[in-house]
Amino acid sequence: MAQFCIQFNFFLFLLLFGAALVRNLNVNTVLVGLTYLAPLVPIGFTSENADRFLIVSFCNLIFGVIEVAVFVRTVRPEDTPFDREHVQQLCGHVLPIVVALVGLSFVARATTVPVSAVELAAIAALFVGGSVMRVVAIYQIGEVAFKFDIVFRREQKLKTDQLYGIMRHPSYTAMMIVILAYAVTTHSWVVGIMGMLSAWIGFQYRIQHEERALDEQFGEEYRAYQARTRMWLPLTKP
Repeated sequence: MAQFCIQFNFFLFLLLFGAALVRNLNVNTVLVGLTYLAPLVPIGFTSENADRFLIVSFCNLIFGVIEVAVFVRTVRPEDTPFDREHVQQLCGHVLPIVVALVGLSFVARATTVPVSAVELAAIAALFVGGSVMRVVAIYQIGEVAFKFDIVFRREQKLKTDQLYGIMRHPSYTAMMIVILAYAVTTHSWVVGIMGMLSAWIGFQYRIQHEERALDEQFGEEYRAYQARTRMWLPLTKP
């Protein structure tokens, strides 16, 4: 049954990924789709690693569909010039996160240590919580503002309320929570910490460039917002 589910998840995501590319073919969607597709490949499954292989399969299917859908909805042709800045974002931002997601996934699905009830509950809570928060954060900021390349559209305004009223980057915080679920699934402190660190480096690179661009675009309005909110945590500054 587990092997059937793993094969089903792979082909289902492959089908949905193909449909997404027909709808909006762009480099960003291709990269996102391949990131979640690779760990779904049903090779290497055994009865010893069945539990963790299955968890990785469902996590990549669910979160992969979320991410591909988001990029299909938000990417516009004018946002992906594939210029020097785009390539820098791919190397500095995307690559460390892809390494974290793919690396943690493959280590986790090869791990033969049985999953305890406590571990499963922790993985489920982190994954569901992070996934829901990611969707809510993207929904709140809207299609106009959410994008891969750091560009600003004419109708875009600075978002400073809802989740963005208590932290500046809730969608990144949410994704780090999801990646923490992947890290727990590896059942390895060393691999988990390395994966989290790699993802954090990628997001910090993105945030550095994004906040500089926001400061240039919105000026004093952004600096005031920055002064009263924290980067990652849902806390306002005193």
